[in-house]
Amino acid sequence: MPGAAGPRDAPAGGAGGYARRVMAERARQLAARGQAPADDAGRRAAVILDVGGQIYAIDLHHVLRMAEPAWSVMPRRPDCPASVRGVYGYVGHLYTVIDLSVLLGGAPMDRAGAMALLRPVAGLPVARIALLAGRTLGVDDVVVAPAAAPVSAHPMAALPDGRLVAVLDPARLFAARQFGV
Repeated sequence: MPGAAGPRDAPAGGAGGYARRVMAERARQLAARGQAPADDAGRRAAVILDVGGQIYAIDLHHVLRMAEPAWSVMPRRPDCPASVRGVYGYVGHLYTVIDLSVLLGGAPMDRAGAMALLRPVAGLPVARIALLAGRTLGVDDVVVAPAAAPVSAHPMAALPDGRLVAVLDPARLFAARQFGV
């Protein structure tokens, strides 16, 4: 129909413009799959978290969702570790909410600013885990640094600005610990 504005004629700043930009970016990423240049070897996307002033990375494929910190406090069993803060329900599943600061040997956080719901990892004593952090710094590409640390320590990776950060692996974090709520 002449004179009728179609979806392609929507203003660039509106919802249609945002959707087109998102879809164009996704199309570009899909088209680039498997065609990464050799200098991208060893790079992987990671969620960057700030925990008590320390920066950590969690491989993006371990993170199901980032959420606002919220949980239900439950009566604690005597064998429940100090890092367990409660439970969080998401899409019919209960996640054990864990204070990452305490888990890494620090003091409990007064106020958490981010919560990462992790994908289930086979063989872990807790099926679904949500990690509390001070804040999230977004998603960035990290490059795995050469292994210079002992096997029990977390592997290190370099951020694009050159800073080294510990990469948290859920299997390594929780394999030797007992959890229960």
